[in-house]
Amino acid sequence: MIKRITNPEEFKDVINDIDILFEDENKNAGHVFDLVHDKETIINSFSNKQILAWDVFVWANKEGEKYDAVGIFLNDKSVKFGIKIFVEFLWLSKNPKAGFKIFKEAVKFARGENFKYMSVTSVEKHPNSQKNKRLYKKLGFEKDSTTFIATL
Repeated sequence: MIKRITNPEEFKDVINDIDILFEDENKNAGHVFDLVHDKETIINSFSNKQILAWDVFVWANKEGEKYDAVGIFLNDKSVKFGIKIFVEFLWLSKNPKAGFKIFKEAVKFARGENFKYMSVTSVEKHPNSQKNKRLYKKLGFEKDSTTFIATL
């Protein structure tokens, strides 16, 4: 069942379940170098009732006792462009039907909140990277930029 997560304790459960489900991909098929999603930092940064109500929007799917899909989106009050942008922070799913439904819920929400723009990302290292890019194009997204990263 997909639902919006606004309770900090429930948010912690979501992140803990997703961290276990995606542990191998996080280490081996995510970002380059040794960059891995840090569940503790994510939990500590976002598990606040006010933040989850106004600036961090989370939808998750729970099957049985565990969460198997999550979409986290941010209200980026862009200093660069002078507008707010609905930004995908993390979108992961072991349940493809739930993953896309989460995305549709997020888009519906963003439209209802009068966001004019939404941005999504795809990591290059993941085997589904090209598939994700085709999906984004099909959904009407345009490639805007490419990010490079190096070790120092």
